[in-house]
Parts: sequence; C-alpha cells; structure tokens
Amino acid sequence: MKENVVASNEFCDITRIKFKKWDEVDFLLWYLSTKIAKLQVGWDYLYAYKDAYVVFNKTKIINNANNIGIPPELLGGVAWIEAGGKPESIKIHVYESRRMLNSKIYPTFQGKTSFGSVAMQIDVAARMLGIDPEMLTTRDQLELSNCLLEDDFNLRLAATYLRNLILYDFPGCASLYLTDEQYIMAGVRYNRGTERKLDEFRKIIANKVARETDEYDLISYGMRLLEIKPQIRKLLGI
Repeated sequence: MKENVVASNEFCDITRIKFKKWDEVDFLLWYLSTKIAKLQVGWDYLYAYKDAYVVFNKTKIINNANNIGIPPELLGGVAWIEAGGKPESIKIHVYESRRMLNSKIYPTFQGKTSFGSVAMQIDVAARMLGIDPEMLTTRDQLELSNCLLEDDFNLRLAATYLRNLILYDFPGCASLYLTDEQYIMAGVRYNRGTERKLDEFRKIIANKVARETDEYDLISYGMRLLEIKPQIRKLLGI
C-alpha cells in the first residue's frame, strides 16, 4: 500500500507499519531472566517473540518463498531461528565502528555487518541483488542496511540466498520439494557457509551423532530447522 510508504531509496521502499524489532529492552529482559536469574520465563518470552514474528509476516514468508521456489516452512523456520538476536540499534554502531577501521588492512570490513530480523550481511545482500559488493559506496551500504530492516525485502533476499545454497549442493533439484537431507543441508549451509564438502555433512547426518558433540554442532542449525518444521507450518497455516 502506497500510503504505508514513508521513503524510498535505490533498493526498496521504507514503510511505516512493520513488526516490532527486537530492541535493548527485549534483550535485557531475556538476558537477565535466562543468564542471571536462570528462569524459563526468559526463553518463553523469546519464543513468543519468534512465533509472533512468523505469524505477523506469514503472508510475506509464503509469497516470497513460493516466488523464489523454496518451501515456505524453510524460510519461516530460518526466520524463526534468526528473529530475536542482537538489537538492531546495536548493529548500526557495529557498522560504524567497522567503517572507521576500514583501511588497507580491512578493505571491506563494514560490509560484513549483518542487518535485519533474518540477519544478513550487507555484502551477501548485494550479491543476492546481482551487485558486486566492492562497488557499493558507504551511502549504498547504509541504504541497503535500511532495506534489510524491511521484512518483505529481508525475507525476499533470505529466500533467494536459501535457494542458491540448495542449488549449490543439489544442482537441478526441485527446490520447492526437498528431502529431509536437502532441508537439513539448506540450514547447515545458511549457518556454516560453503567451505566444507557436502560429503562431510552427509556422513555426520547418516551417523546420527549425539548432541553436544563437535560433529553435531556442525549440523545443529539444519537439524533444528527440521525439528521445528511442523511448528512453523502450523504458524504459517499451511
């Protein structure tokens, strides 16, 4: 709706109505209750926020996933895991600190800063738009970081990134209809990147290694995605 747009830049429209971002108060409530008081209520608060994020954005999640060609529950699952991380207001300070450190030693340091409820590095977002990250000016980076705060834009790029990761390991596969292994690997790649070989992860998955081990930690993000799949489908109403 045009009446909801308050500003625009080269990459997106900035909207007035959006889901509440996880802020310093939310983080403090979670941290004090879970890390200091050791109370379950802090985790309940965080999980309720994650659930609410997915429900509020379910139409955006479903539409972007279907348009890109991945399962909506996969995009929704990644969104659920990522929502409620570092407060967004802290991220811009991280960006500025890195920008000030930018030099011959750290030529593109600030581009590694992540923004958005579904956290994404500025450099990765640029590549999803077909832009060479090294061609971004500081203004471009700041505009792109603002766009990553827009849930629809953020989810569209996250869906694109997930599809690319799926096709990295399984070229030519029907990315909308994934096997459990493909589903797990999408999460593993999202969390771990593409440095390690697929066969290494396949071996760990096949061996059903115990939790709380270094090997399981390598695939834990993908395993968590598969574990919450029924819950995400319910939240999305699919």
